[in-house]
Amino acid sequence: MPLPIRSLILLTLLGLTTAGLILYWQWPEPVMVQADSASQAEPVALLIASPVQHQLAPTAAAQATPPAVLPGMSGTEVDGGLQADSAGNLQLDLALRDYFDYFLSAVDQAGLDASVEALLADAGGRLQEPALGQLISLLGDYLEYKRASLALLQQPLSVQQQAQPQLQLAVLQQAFDSLAQLRRSHFSPRVVEALFGAEEAYSRYTLDSLALLAREDLSEQGKAAAQERLRGQLPAAMRASEERHSQAQMQQAQSERLWREGASEEQVRQSLALTYDPSTVERLLLEQRHERAWQQRYSAYREQLATLHSNGLSPADQQQEQQRLRQRLFDAADQHRVDTYDAIAAKQQASETPGL
Repeated sequence: MPLPIRSLILLTLLGLTTAGLILYWQWPEPVMVQADSASQAEPVALLIASPVQHQLAPTAAAQATPPAVLPGMSGTEVDGGLQADSAGNLQLDLALRDYFDYFLSAVDQAGLDASVEALLADAGGRLQEPALGQLISLLGDYLEYKRASLALLQQPLSVQQQAQPQLQLAVLQQAFDSLAQLRRSHFSPRVVEALFGAEEAYSRYTLDSLALLAREDLSEQGKAAAQERLRGQLPAAMRASEERHSQAQMQQAQSERLWREGASEEQVRQSLALTYDPSTVERLLLEQRHERAWQQRYSAYREQLATLHSNGLSPADQQQEQQRLRQRLFDAADQHRVDTYDAIAAKQQASETPGL
């Protein structure tokens, strides 16, 4: 079920303010690390947020923790990739950023020291000089950027900002602008474009789309035309992907309208068949059955939760009964989604409470 504009903004804000909490608080203070000149074209001084020195000579890198033994990494494949151009220089692209983030995703379980050592060990087997030294230099900048960006996410929102959609949009825009400025303070324009260009283009598109949805001075036709103009400004590959996504959203909205109006599954199947092949139609119908069942369970959960909160139990007993209720209605895989929906509901209730 598509979330209204208010819930979309709240969900986005929730993600922005919680994504880096664990990583940020476990991020050690930076120390200077001197690369071994024997393994580099020239000495490279790095700011790596680790309490120990990493000797980056090939013999030391081979002793670093391999990714397979990092907590949570066993059985996974290294995401992203490393490439050098014909001159042996490090190739800058989104795959490089994915490569960094793959190893840094283990920081909350393995610690930064082990995660960085695993990255360096893996990179040492993939790259030669000068690309390896360039990667090491960029890694230092990336670690400092990650520290600063996570700190940026910790800035709290005021009650007023949380309650008013227009202010929430302004907060999102400010967060985007601050993050873009932060990137440019840590990296050259070439690195920013290679590592973050696509993300920033889509973030701008998303913010502009949210602002468009919130406008009350445009008709639905006017909004649709403006949305199409925004989509036309995206890079070609991203635009094609967004068009497919938009088509899927429209079809989903059509299916939901039919379900609300009491249409049979066969009627929904016929509607889907106007856009998709038979196998995709059956897959979408199955997904919609599961989603409708989940939404019904969540509605039942919220109704029972409201009853629970009004029956005079102590806060501790209420919490215990709520946990039992959740375990009865949802499996382990659904708990994070329930958390997210509950957080949105709590923010909406807080904003609707008189005096806030």
